Amino acid sequence: MKAVVVSDLHLESVHTLSEQIGIFIGNLPEDYDLILNGDIIDSSYPNLPRENLQILELIRQESFRRKVVWIRGNHDDCSLLRDRGKIHFKRSHTIGGRLIITHGNELDKTKARIQQLLRPFKLIQIILVKSGLKPINVVHFASRFGPFYRLYRKKLMLDAVKFAKKNGFEAIACGHTHYPEDHIVQGVRYINTGAWTEYPPHYLVVNEQELSLKSMGAQTDTVLSR
Repeated sequence: MKAVVVSDLHLESVHTLSEQIGIFIGNLPEDYDLILNGDIIDSSYPNLPRENLQILELIRQESFRRKVVWIRGNHDDCSLLRDRGKIHFKRSHTIGGRLIITHGNELDKTKARIQQLLRPFKLIQIILVKSGLKPINVVHFASRFGPFYRLYRKKLMLDAVKFAKKNGFEAIACGHTHYPEDHIVQGVRYINTGAWTEYPPHYLVVNEQELSLKSMGAQTDTVLSR
């Protein structure tokens, strides 16, 4: 089984690295599946920038060339995708019985409290957009509260590890936090593929030889060579 996993493209966002996404998908080896691990697009789809609409169409076209799995995240509204092609929509995806891939929002035990804390931030975002200004980058905003952000990421990691152990997986891949990381916790490997709204974007390579978190900035990565 060969696959590449990415998460949090956020095609509705002005911060999305559209050019890098297009290059990345266009250079995937033909024998690799493409796993989209949540938060690809939300309800602002009708207002997508033209270049991000092209990325969405590229993903659809890829579903006719390779297996494309779209795991639903908390910001996904797949009902707005007019033509789904052959994309497989799932809540989670497993590879070889050793790795489970899930966005992470359903494992997030602090989500309700976080939503309450983010209400003022969301209001600011709405005001900025309506004023014709560029919205704040979520990760840049969260990084201003370093200890809180680190605690939040750690809590999700521990919840994910607990879920993986309970279900017999040796590794789990998530997104959701927008922060790429790779750790061994309680004998389980936790990998977060970060987001494609910050540079450098990351992705996970899965094959018989490796389970590796890589950076798009490393142009010598074999997954980018046909």
